[in-house]
Amino acid sequence: MRSQLTRNVYRRLLAGHGLLRPCPALAGRCMSTNRLRPLQFLVRRPQRRTFFGLFQKPPRELKEAELEPGYETLLFFGSMESENARPPERDILLGGLRKLLRFKRRYHRALNPTQAMLAVRLLRYLLDTPPEGEDENISIDDLRLALEVAVKMPKGDPKDHLELAKLLHEEIEQRALSIDEFKQYGETAEEGNVEKPDGDFQLFLTALTQYGASVEAAERLVKHWRKLQDENAMYKGAKAMWTTVLQGLAREGEEQELVSTYKKAVEAGVQFMPRIHEIMTTFFATRDRVEETKKWFEKPIYGKWLPSPETHIELVRFAVRNNQQQWIGPIFEQLISSHPPKAQWDVIFQWAVIAMDKGVEDIKQMMSVMGQQADQKQKSLEPDAMTIDCLLAAAIEKQNPYLAERFLSLGSEMGISPKSSTYILQMDYRLDAKDISGAHAIYEKLQNGEVEIWNDEDLPVLNKYLRVLAAAPEPDNDRILEITSNLEERSATLEPETVVALCMVFLKSDQQYDVIDTLTLHTVSYSLAEREKVRKAFVEYCLNERISTARVWDGYSLLRQFFPETDPEDRIRLMDAFFERKRPDMACYIFGHMRAHGNPAQRPTADVYVRCFEGLGRYHHGESLRMIHNMLKMDTTIEMNTKLYNALMLAYTAAGDPSTALGLWSHITGSAEGPSYNSLAAVFWACELTPWGDRTAREIWQKIQRMDLEVPPKVFWSYCGALATAGHVEELKRLIQGMEVSVGYPPNTMTLGVTYNALRSADSRQHFQDWAKEEFPETWARLEKKGIKKTLEGPKFYITRNMEA
Repeated sequence: MRSQLTRNVYRRLLAGHGLLRPCPALAGRCMSTNRLRPLQFLVRRPQRRTFFGLFQKPPRELKEAELEPGYETLLFFGSMESENARPPERDILLGGLRKLLRFKRRYHRALNPTQAMLAVRLLRYLLDTPPEGEDENISIDDLRLALEVAVKMPKGDPKDHLELAKLLHEEIEQRALSIDEFKQYGETAEEGNVEKPDGDFQLFLTALTQYGASVEAAERLVKHWRKLQDENAMYKGAKAMWTTVLQGLAREGEEQELVSTYKKAVEAGVQFMPRIHEIMTTFFATRDRVEETKKWFEKPIYGKWLPSPETHIELVRFAVRNNQQQWIGPIFEQLISSHPPKAQWDVIFQWAVIAMDKGVEDIKQMMSVMGQQADQKQKSLEPDAMTIDCLLAAAIEKQNPYLAERFLSLGSEMGISPKSSTYILQMDYRLDAKDISGAHAIYEKLQNGEVEIWNDEDLPVLNKYLRVLAAAPEPDNDRILEITSNLEERSATLEPETVVALCMVFLKSDQQYDVIDTLTLHTVSYSLAEREKVRKAFVEYCLNERISTARVWDGYSLLRQFFPETDPEDRIRLMDAFFERKRPDMACYIFGHMRAHGNPAQRPTADVYVRCFEGLGRYHHGESLRMIHNMLKMDTTIEMNTKLYNALMLAYTAAGDPSTALGLWSHITGSAEGPSYNSLAAVFWACELTPWGDRTAREIWQKIQRMDLEVPPKVFWSYCGALATAGHVEELKRLIQGMEVSVGYPPNTMTLGVTYNALRSADSRQHFQDWAKEEFPETWARLEKKGIKKTLEGPKFYITRNMEA
């Protein structure tokens, strides 16, 4: 059986307020027992949909998705909190949080932004609510575990990670101070290992610098450093905190604060080590600040250490961009003559390729020089797989796949066994060169286990491979499914861009169940920002006019099932799109789905009702009109106004029920708001289609005349249509002839066209045509260019009456 997880649980996550809404039928039981129910009790029986056969019995078993351990508890807590309901028991919440954190630490995974947000809210609840009786309290070890996991950099917005780190650090500090006070009075602390305040602070500092708060980190470090000095508690490795802060400031582009903090670090006794030299030099090099880059690079490094390989390679790129090859030439010549270590030699080879345009033969000669420099300290100074990787990276940077292939051949010639990174680089540049068969050959090697993959380092390039396959003019779906199946066996999560590419391919080939599998397996672990990327792609797919209505409806059905958080604006766009496809029934189903949404923020407003009724006024559908009108009657959040009545008049008139439309006119005239010009146009149109409607139209027109109102063109030609239905040709001729005097403008094509189309008999149409040709030849000529269509009621001009509420 298909798992309903994505459709009925995770899909409700943050559907408007960032929360999971529980099944109403279960809310009472969950609140009364205060126990977290198993997941199967939270899901609802799926509704069966039969549009185009999408939700009929699947031809094969669909795949199931799994939440990470403990995540279900966080989701359920969020749902209960959103409903102001009593959350599950404390031990269940604490157990779920621990499971998730331990799982993340074990598999080196980051919390996604949604998980971080829920963790913040759960932690606040656990910390603000004291344990009762024998309930377990959250320990300092739990807090440290959470801080360790929070430091793992996520994809997407880390705003909630920063808030989580601050909350944890504050609580850890308070706990540590409390335990220190107990110790002063001879008490024994029962908490876990508490002798780690500096380790806690270092982790917190890392979080601040990773998540865009490096300026705050600098301020906190200055205070912490003074405290260490005052308490004579300086420890080995403390100076590394300055490097962490400097790196964060450089990453955030805080130049003034970076230079200022460096001066404070020097005052604190921090030496100008290679890592700090790298931070300061590369900061200016990446910004192409020539003089500052030279100044910081030439600044002597403590202990006469060599600059780091990362500094040298960034210097190469800087020199190429800024035409500074002559400046770095002596630097690398001096580096070669200084008997550098193997890592520096790899950078020297990159310099030769990128800045000096050296080829394979030149690199071979340089390798022989490297081998001659081996001494007692460096017994083995030979090229290895890392060297080949560096050469490949240089060739890729030069956008020269042919040179990259030659470097691979060089490695093979020298008997160097490739690493996983070598294959990944090779596959990457072959994909860039559109060498699909070559890329697949590398993929086969990776699949056959020729090299070990330890930390899913091949996932980025495999995602790229899938996107390239999906972008082909004729995608190889069998190969795509083969690759995705292998990744599913590894429980790998595809990137949102890859999921989008695959879903679009499957939709175009009517493989809806492969779309369902892809969404089920991967979107369950996405953050809201990642889900939005996939959701927006589905919306754009459904708005594509070149795609058939059947496929678009399938796409919308999937969008509705997997992304209930879809913005009301996007839902309205989809509704309008189906109206434009002349499928008002489908458009009204979309409106109905909005109306039935569990989140009040997603339900239609009065303006959305108006928009739907306007659509029904253009593309009538009686059954849908009655359905939406009944929804309006039952909607206690909507207050009727003139605009809503106008829209209803348009819809009922278009549906062939002008008498109901005229009945709505009495509601408008009896309201405090009163009619608008759009009301007049709508009521005249209803009069046009109502037997003896010209009488009502004349009464309304006389009131307009008595009140000396300005008459817009759409009101005037609507009134002409109401008179024309009754065949009053002579009266119409006089009315139109006197337009410039009575309303201040001459007739246009709509005036003549609406009047002509509304005339019932052939004689009256011919009589009006002969008169209009003679009186307004230019206007009639423009009208004739629009063309005439044959209808059961006689010939009519192709004109569009854009009626609005």
